[in-house]
Amino acid sequence: MLNNIYRIIIALSIILITSINTYSTTYDTDSLKNILENQQGEQRLATLMQLGKQIFNADKEEGLKYFNEAYLISSNKSDEKSADIAYQIGTSYWKMGISDSSLHYYSIALKTYIALQDTLNIMKTSTMKGLELQQHGEFGESAKLFKNGISFFEPYWKYHEGESNISKKHLASMMSNYCISLNSLGQYDSSLFYATEAYKIKIEINVSSKEIAKALVNIGFVYLSANRDKESIKYFVDAKELFIPLNDSFNIRKCFNNIGLAYKKMGDTVLAINNYERALEISKAAHFNKGIATSLINLSGLYAGKGETTKAEAILLEALKLGNKMQNMQLISNATQNLSTLYLESGDLEKALEYAHRSEKIITETDELNVLKGNKLLLSNIYENLGDYKKSLQYHKVYTTLHDSLFNADNTERFNRMQTEFETMKKEQQIKLLEIDKKNQLLENRILRNRQNTFIIIIVLILILITIIGFMFYLKRKKDRQIQRQKEIVHKKEKELAAVELEKSKLKEEDLQQSILYKSKQLSTHALHMMQKNTMLQEMQSDLKNLSKKASTEDKADFKRINLQINQSLRSHKDWDVFKLYFEDVNKNFYKKLNKINPELTTNDHRLCALIKLNMNSKEMASVLNVAPNSIKSSRYRLKKKLGLEVEADLEEFIRGMG
Repeated sequence: MLNNIYRIIIALSIILITSINTYSTTYDTDSLKNILENQQGEQRLATLMQLGKQIFNADKEEGLKYFNEAYLISSNKSDEKSADIAYQIGTSYWKMGISDSSLHYYSIALKTYIALQDTLNIMKTSTMKGLELQQHGEFGESAKLFKNGISFFEPYWKYHEGESNISKKHLASMMSNYCISLNSLGQYDSSLFYATEAYKIKIEINVSSKEIAKALVNIGFVYLSANRDKESIKYFVDAKELFIPLNDSFNIRKCFNNIGLAYKKMGDTVLAINNYERALEISKAAHFNKGIATSLINLSGLYAGKGETTKAEAILLEALKLGNKMQNMQLISNATQNLSTLYLESGDLEKALEYAHRSEKIITETDELNVLKGNKLLLSNIYENLGDYKKSLQYHKVYTTLHDSLFNADNTERFNRMQTEFETMKKEQQIKLLEIDKKNQLLENRILRNRQNTFIIIIVLILILITIIGFMFYLKRKKDRQIQRQKEIVHKKEKELAAVELEKSKLKEEDLQQSILYKSKQLSTHALHMMQKNTMLQEMQSDLKNLSKKASTEDKADFKRINLQINQSLRSHKDWDVFKLYFEDVNKNFYKKLNKINPELTTNDHRLCALIKLNMNSKEMASVLNVAPNSIKSSRYRLKKKLGLEVEADLEEFIRGMG
């Protein structure tokens, strides 16, 4: 028994030594998983992160599993590496739409970055966490984060201007996000300031038309929230005209919704409904639930105003259902408040009060002061209709206080001043454009005069050229006659040389045929060698299995290790690399032709095609490929499908006919 073991060890050693020089490690997913099994500490952590990033796009949950394991084994939860992993996990949850988990990990990362005073990552993480909080309707907290990020930018930019990982575009983005949160908090003057600052930066750094359009939408929305409806429409229309050539349906829908809301507030029901319905059509075509819910809420008030109460109630309940499905607190509060208003107008005071209080609770969580102000007035009106004048007065006082805080004299004056400054800036840009147009016109006139002068010069040159060409033609004809005589002499010599070249060509063709025949023999010999080697190894495995049954417990570990070495040798790519070289020498462009038929063919598909080309039977193929004979039949069936062949088609004939 020991003699048999020694023979197997010697044979394996020869195979492994032969293979080791040509073996190359490819770090695909399977390889990384194999490497991971024997890793610990920092090496394991790095491999886990690499695996997670490779897998995440194809399988988000599996990719996230590797990120989470990396975070669990990170040695120090307060160092930059752990913070980076937490940020990666937060971003993964954000991409998966799991907001609570995303916020949790962004908070962990941000806390560590702040402790480490890592300014760039503080700005980046503050922005991502702020965006998630906005989705939750937590505008107060999101505003703090955006403001924090903006305050870090200027001192950081002072020493890092021009670096690839930061630009003024990031500042403009943070300002735009801050503007949205401030607007929801009712701080319209500050919101307009940051919206216009973001617009100026985008103009300065020459961003895309889409980014300019988004900045115009933000400015328009501030005007809309501040009841400057007519002015807001102008910005939304300008933005929409920029989005249309880009086929940006999401933002086109947003513009139609905002324009509709402005017309509704101005009392123009026809134009409001027209714009809302356009927005609803786009949202439905894109299956965008938030857009559908927003358009439904907007249309409900208009239908209620026309006396279509039942229709208004139905679409509000549908919008509320969508809001609950998405857990969007802003949509839920808007739908609930609109339902309360509808029930108040229809005389169902009990339902009106129920939905108003539900709306109040949600709005308090979202910090939307402007919406809260409207809800206080709604509650005041409901209690007045119920005859509870004391509570009606209480809610009206709160409404008045909120209204005064949102629209005080200083606020309005500053708002108007910023509007004037922004309009002045736009006019200055228009003047600059006019000056550029004027310069361009002068340049065009100069170019036109130069063209006229150039035309005259060209005519003169053409006449001179015709004269020269005529003279050259005369000289050429004279020279051609001399050349013709020389050609006749050369032609005779060329015929003699052609005969010699033909003889050489025949000899080369014979050499080529001999070379192809030799390479074909090499290929067949190598394929036979592979088959014999695999057969031998498989027989050795079978012997090992029988021997292992009779072996002592101590020897079984050696049997297992030897069996593993045999498996590694059977999976070695060395023989296949040599086979591929021989095969491509004999069958030029064979693999290229296969890839033209189907670029997604696997390495095993290529190998099976090559063996079919060599007229091997199923048993021989199974031995060479180290698989069971039955699996060859399945592989051939799958290969037919990949090559686009019918079930009854002759696969061998097709492959051999590929040349």
